[in-house]
Amino acid sequence: MTMFEDYTLHHVGIIVPSLEDASAFMAAMGLTEDYRGYVDRWTCWCIFTRSGSGAAIELVAPEGGALARFNKGAGGVHHFAYQVDDLAATTLWCAERGLRMIEPAPVRGAGNFICNFVNPIDTRGIQIEFVQLL
Repeated sequence: MTMFEDYTLHHVGIIVPSLEDASAFMAAMGLTEDYRGYVDRWTCWCIFTRSGSGAAIELVAPEGGALARFNKGAGGVHHFAYQVDDLAATTLWCAERGLRMIEPAPVRGAGNFICNFVNPIDTRGIQIEFVQLL
């Protein structure tokens, strides 16, 4: 099995400097908000847009912390999230290949899911998130 063989793209995460910037981006791109949630661990609002193709765009509006400094505060594409059936098994699969996760345990995401990220040091700077629906 390869890393992405059995995974479905869940969403692409884009950091925006503020909620106002998220609204402006959605208006400019013709996107409609599906739902939003606040993630305490990363002090940010996550706005998921509707998608007819299956994968959504998530706009991440930080309220401080490291995400607010992403790309020198300008924001931009942050991560690609893949839906998995078993996050614990995926974490073990990654560990067998020397890929470390950022968090010691999955974090509750902004939607009805838990998630964790592969350390971008191990992927040459590409941020990969794994999402398990609850």
